[in-house]
Amino acid sequence: MVSDGEIDDWTGVLDGETDPNKQGDRADDCISKNCDYVIILPAEATGSDAAVTKMADAGIKVLVVNSKTDSTDDVAMAYCGPDDVKAGEMLAQWVIDQVPDGGTYIHCQGVIGNSAQIQRGEGIENLMKDNDKFTAAGDIPCEWQADKAANAATDAMAKYGDDLVAIICDNDDMSSAAQKACNDNGRKDIVCVGVDGNPNPLQMVKDGEMGATVLQDGPGQVNAAIELIKKALKGETTEKEVMVSFVLVTKDNVDEYLK
Repeated sequence: MVSDGEIDDWTGVLDGETDPNKQGDRADDCISKNCDYVIILPAEATGSDAAVTKMADAGIKVLVVNSKTDSTDDVAMAYCGPDDVKAGEMLAQWVIDQVPDGGTYIHCQGVIGNSAQIQRGEGIENLMKDNDKFTAAGDIPCEWQADKAANAATDAMAKYGDDLVAIICDNDDMSSAAQKACNDNGRKDIVCVGVDGNPNPLQMVKDGEMGATVLQDGPGQVNAAIELIKKALKGETTEKEVMVSFVLVTKDNVDEYLK
């Protein structure tokens, strides 16, 4: 709630539990509370769009962080987040650099329909589609989940044997689990990489158990949204989009981020 240009009531975090239907319910809560501004991290591009549009239609200024919904560009006050196509390209480039002779790879996908899943896949495809050294053995829906990625890694090792050289993952819960499965099976040669820069994969990079992660600055995305709200309250012009860059983290710079 806002009065006299200042925030006088902060409702805190309403957990949508990465469920677009529950995010719709939380949106109704925000409307009933007469919220002026809402920051939302969508679960899905299409599924969560109703939450964004219904709040915007109710006059709420919606700031979308991390990944876009279908109508974010049209109805939201702003988007604060990364370019997920770039993240996919960074993942693919790391694999290309580490395995110059090429081979077979699999892609562990996040929740199908999430804009990050879509765009990271697009970025991977941008670099891999014309690279005749690499063979794509499949896009496997793992829903961001570590256990599903570990199972995918185990299945791929059994199916492709020494031809399997890499497992590209849409997030780090999956990449760290896939890498552990490979390491536990004596296949430390398989390059596993993902997006987020969570503490566990960062520690694995530090310990030499995994080569890299593509870190996204989640707190930076939310802070960017908060800064836009502060600017709006001061009557200043606000940007429609604030991009927050990804960072490739390897053993050379991991100490900077492992804090």
